[in-house]
Amino acid sequence: MIKNKIILILIILIGLVSSASKERMITIGGCVTETVFELGAGGFVVAVDQSSTAPIEVKELPQVGYIRAISSEGILSMMPTKILTTTDMGPKKVVEQIQDSGVSLEIFKSPHSFDEILNLVDQIAEYLDLSSRGDSIKNQMKSVKNQIDKIKSDRKHIPKIAFFMNPTSNSYNAAGVDTRADYLIEFLGGSNIFKSGFSRYKKVTSEEIINLNPDIILVGSIRSDSKLSDSVFLTNPAFKSVSAVSNEKIIYLDMGKYLTFGPNFVNHVLSLMKVVSIEDE
Repeated sequence: MIKNKIILILIILIGLVSSASKERMITIGGCVTETVFELGAGGFVVAVDQSSTAPIEVKELPQVGYIRAISSEGILSMMPTKILTTTDMGPKKVVEQIQDSGVSLEIFKSPHSFDEILNLVDQIAEYLDLSSRGDSIKNQMKSVKNQIDKIKSDRKHIPKIAFFMNPTSNSYNAAGVDTRADYLIEFLGGSNIFKSGFSRYKKVTSEEIINLNPDIILVGSIRSDSKLSDSVFLTNPAFKSVSAVSNEKIIYLDMGKYLTFGPNFVNHVLSLMKVVSIEDE
């Protein structure tokens, strides 16, 4: 009886030690979260931020706020052993509070290009001691990029594309240069009609859209209503002369999916090229 009790106590103690030593990661930033899960380390993630929407498993995890407006209380209450994020995390004061807490905080450069996504995968893989898996992911990304480049090289002309974020019937917030949407258009093999007009995002008029006459319109939103593009452009008689409208090439994009810039960026782009039939232009 005494021997059995001793064994039971030892089992409990071993369990407590094992539980205490288990990694508890919080990933903040969709690209970081996606990378960690692609590397096979998602089982250690105990919480994510609101910008982390992929893979689907993260929807079951607690959220600790939005990457640009994080609170230290929400993060530290999860008792993490590691926090992985990007340079997008803020505000600065909260970052300093977390650093002062003693919890391991690793900040990676927020990617804005294919090469920077490769670097992110490489750095996170090295940090988690998963370099071999990281190399496999990068090779797969490069293979898909080669497919994309082949499609672009076979295309007869460069389509004119516009990207609008959360447009309404009276407000058209367009992506200019220095945006991830602009890079997405370039990666697709298109030409952003507002690239030379302004940087970041800016509201444009319906007259500007009509005059620049895009072949394809991408409508980005974090909402799940894909009918947003129909209500703003397809059913608006003012745009009936626009090529994208007359050819019904107005595509709704989930910004959490297409502008996260994680390892699956190239896969999403390849799928998008097929949906909008850019290769047939």
